[in-house]
Amino acid sequence: MVVDIHKAIGKLPIIPKRGFVLPKYNYCGPYNPLHNQLVYDEDGNILRYYQKPTGKRQPTEEELRLELLERALSSAEKEMKIVHNKLNSLKCQVLNSKRESYIDAEYVRIEIRKLTERSIQEIRRREQELLMDVDQLVQEANSTLDSYSLQLNAISSDMKLKVNTCRDRLAREVSIEDVGVPLALMEYQQEAQQTINFLKSNETKFRKRWMGFRPANEPNFKHSVSVLGFVGISDPRVIRPWRNFGSEGTKEGEFRGPVGIDVNNDTGHVIISDFENHRVQIVDTDGNAKHILGSKGTDLGLMKGPNDVKLDKDGRYIVADTFNHRVSWYDSNMEHVQSIGRKGSKAGEFDRPRSLALTTEGNIVVADTGNQRVQVFSNEGEYLFSFGDLGKGDGQFKGPHGIAVDNQNNIYVADLYNHRIQVFDNEGRFIKSFGKEGPLEGELCEPRALVFTTSSVTDTPGLLVVAEMENRRVSLFSSEGQYLCSYGKSADGTSRFGCPSGLTSDLSGRIYVSDSKFNMIHIL
Repeated sequence: MVVDIHKAIGKLPIIPKRGFVLPKYNYCGPYNPLHNQLVYDEDGNILRYYQKPTGKRQPTEEELRLELLERALSSAEKEMKIVHNKLNSLKCQVLNSKRESYIDAEYVRIEIRKLTERSIQEIRRREQELLMDVDQLVQEANSTLDSYSLQLNAISSDMKLKVNTCRDRLAREVSIEDVGVPLALMEYQQEAQQTINFLKSNETKFRKRWMGFRPANEPNFKHSVSVLGFVGISDPRVIRPWRNFGSEGTKEGEFRGPVGIDVNNDTGHVIISDFENHRVQIVDTDGNAKHILGSKGTDLGLMKGPNDVKLDKDGRYIVADTFNHRVSWYDSNMEHVQSIGRKGSKAGEFDRPRSLALTTEGNIVVADTGNQRVQVFSNEGEYLFSFGDLGKGDGQFKGPHGIAVDNQNNIYVADLYNHRIQVFDNEGRFIKSFGKEGPLEGELCEPRALVFTTSSVTDTPGLLVVAEMENRRVSLFSSEGQYLCSYGKSADGTSRFGCPSGLTSDLSGRIYVSDSKFNMIHIL
């Protein structure tokens, strides 16, 4: 007899052939070539089992069900034990990992504390060294100045004595019959001239100021770090020259009065308004000309004394065409796009516009120098507003020249003949001013151009660079107007600049200065 196993186990789940052994019952039935073999369907489920008949009793279906159920339960328990052991193992691993993570984190905390303590100790030690250096420098400076003072007092006392001696001799020796210069007066004049010559030859020494701490002398100010209120230690080369190029002439790469300047940070090319050649030149940092834009004339597309040039975010060149009294746009192919303005004092008209700046929104700020005001236009040349008039008060100008805009869109104006920098918000409202006329540190004399260096922090302004024509130097200020350092003019009065007239900076922090007297570009 053939028993249907599938029917015998009823609704019990079919156990796959892998790892399954049928109970060893003897089944009765005729000979079959499939004796002692399993028969499966297409899905691998057991259909039948044939075994050679032995004549013994056939198990009932209930017995077969119970046997199969016991074996299935036994197999399930074994699988559960394996799963349980695996879960326990994973739990142990998780606990160990948490314990190790806690230990590692605590180790890192301890190391950070140690490093912080060591850094604080080093900073305090360095602070003490710097303070001692400051005290020593102050003592040396005071000692030197005291000696100069004593020397000058001695000279003064000696001259007073000589004057009294001369007066006494003149009273005793000179009579009304004498003709010519008295001998006593001649001797006094000779001694006085010797003293004057001595003072002139030592004038620089007596007037020399003590040079204390200064910002770091790196050309890339974006990466300077401030520690204990100082950026670095004194160095007579606070700003270092990197290279320069250019010479006087009308050929490509030569200049006659270079003024406005900008940098294309994508190509590294320098864009220069060549004032007396009535053109804009685009050169590399070695001074090799790449493109020439414009020529002399009054028609659209021509120029007459361009004073400034800027590259906008769309790759267009914007030129302050000073003596054509207009602002012109050129595309990346050097083709004229549009011009705005004409000579006049109404809104949108100009009288010798000399400087340009771009806001983060793309608006164009124009120093309308002859009209003693600043005008603001959209990126497409639409008039927005203006501010300023002639005078010395807050918000008034006397020759507005350089323009710079910080990353908050505050507008900085170089007020040339008032010798100061004025700051306005993005709607032209006066905020503050700083600077006064003079040659000393922090003082200004005819500030001509402005630019901000690039900041590593998005919402923090960079350093404000000021080109001073009369002092023949560039000075650095914080955005709040605090003086930091200067470069160009030495203590003996000589300068590396003839007439610094234009400024720009690149993303690496280098400063570009156009020198309209020496007809060259300085890169710092």
